[in-house]
Amino acid sequence: KPKFRSPPLRSPLDSTLMASQAPPFPGATPTPSSPDAPAAPPCSPDASPTVEAQAALPDHLTEEILLRVPTAADLARASMAGPSLRRIITDHSFLRRFRTLHPPPLLGILSDPFLPAQPPHPSAAAARTLAGTDFSCSFLPSREQPWRRCDFWDGRALLCVAPDACDLMRDVAVCDPLHRRYLLLPPVPQDLSNLVYHWELFLAPAGGDESADIAADTPFRFRVMCLAEYQTHLVLFIFSSSGPRAGQWHTVAFDGWTALVAGITDHAFGRRHYAHGCFCWAIRGINKLLLLDTGTMEFSSVHLQPGLSDRLVAFVAAREGRLGMLALSHNPLYDSYHLWYKVLFGTGDGPRQWQTEDVVRLPHDYSYCILGVAGGYLLLYGIPDDDPDSFEMPEPNCFSLNLQTMKVEQFCASEPITPLKSHLLCAGFPPSLSPPTI
Repeated sequence: KPKFRSPPLRSPLDSTLMASQAPPFPGATPTPSSPDAPAAPPCSPDASPTVEAQAALPDHLTEEILLRVPTAADLARASMAGPSLRRIITDHSFLRRFRTLHPPPLLGILSDPFLPAQPPHPSAAAARTLAGTDFSCSFLPSREQPWRRCDFWDGRALLCVAPDACDLMRDVAVCDPLHRRYLLLPPVPQDLSNLVYHWELFLAPAGGDESADIAADTPFRFRVMCLAEYQTHLVLFIFSSSGPRAGQWHTVAFDGWTALVAGITDHAFGRRHYAHGCFCWAIRGINKLLLLDTGTMEFSSVHLQPGLSDRLVAFVAAREGRLGMLALSHNPLYDSYHLWYKVLFGTGDGPRQWQTEDVVRLPHDYSYCILGVAGGYLLLYGIPDDDPDSFEMPEPNCFSLNLQTMKVEQFCASEPITPLKSHLLCAGFPPSLSPPTI
C-alpha cells in the first residue's frame, strides 16, 4: 500500500545540528564517542591563531572539508572568510565536484519579472543575490524579430529569433546572463523541401565524464539540441562547443518514429524532462514516453497509462538510476490534491511497470498544476479557492516539493501567470560561486 505523507510541521529540533562521528575528510581519525574518552586539552595562551593553523592545512584536505558544506549559501559564506578559502572555492575543478555532490538549487522562475524564492524557503538567500540579473539578455544584437528564451541550463540561457511556422530557426544564441556574455551559433541546417511540424530547441550537458575531466575549457563546454518532427521522420540536430565536431551541427535520426506513431494523426509532444542523462517527452495520443539517451544518442520509448495530462505529470530521477513519475490527482469528494510518486521497474526487453512508491498530500484550499522540475525540486502553481465573502482576486502561490525528502514548502508568492505556458525555472549558485560559462 502506498503511504500517505503530509507536509511536516517545523519543530525546534529541525534546526539542531547533530555532530557526526564520521571523519571530516579521508584519513582523519574519527572523533571518540565514548563518554570516558579523554577531553581535549585547553588552548594555551600562546597557542597559534586559528587562521594561521587553517592556512597550514593542505589544500586537498581543505577541499574535502568544504565539499561537505551542506548548501551553496553556506559555501558562499565560507568563501568570504579569507582569500585562501575563496581561491579554493572559486576554482573550476572544485565547483564541478561540489555541483556533483550538491546540485544547484532552484532559485526562481524566469518570468517577467524574475520571481525569486522567498523566505522561509531554503533557496531564498541565494535567490536574493540574482536581483538585477538581465535574464532577458538585452545585450544581444538586435534582430528584426525579438529574441525569445528557449531554455536555461547550468547558468546559460538559450535564445532564438522565432522563425516562420514551418521553418527552423536561423538565429540562435547561448548567453551567460550573470557575466553578460554571448555566443552566436550558426543556423540550424534544414531541408527546405520538408515542412517542420514540431521543433524544440534546448541545452544539454556537454557529455562525457565531467567529474574526471580536468581540461582548462571544461567549464565552457555545452551542447545545444534541436528536435524537429517532419511528416515522416524525427531528427535531432546537435551542436557541440567542443570535441571533433565543435562549432558545427550534426544530425541523429530516430528510425522507429514512423512505427511508433503509425495510424495516429493526433499526437503531440509534452513538456521536456531530464533524468539520469536522458531527456523524455510524453507523447499525447499514443500513451508513450519518448526517451533520448544523451550518452549514446539513441531513442527509445516506454508505455504510459492513458489520460495523463501534460500539466499534471512530471518525470524525475529516482533511486538506483531509475525513472520516477509524479502525477497530480484531485479527489472531488474532499476537494483535495495529492501527488502520486511512481517508479519505473524493469530493464531490457522485459516488461516494465510503474509502481507506486509514495503519496504526498498537498495543502488544502488550492487548485494545482505542475510548472516544472529543477534543482532537486518539483515546482507547483497553486491557485487559491474562491472566497465567496471576498470581492478581491486571491493571490496565487508557488509550492516546492523537495525530491529527496518529499517535503512541501511555500516557494514564493506569485503574480498571476499562465499555467498552460511553459515557464523556465532557474537553478544555480550565487554569483560569487558562478564563474563565466562562455
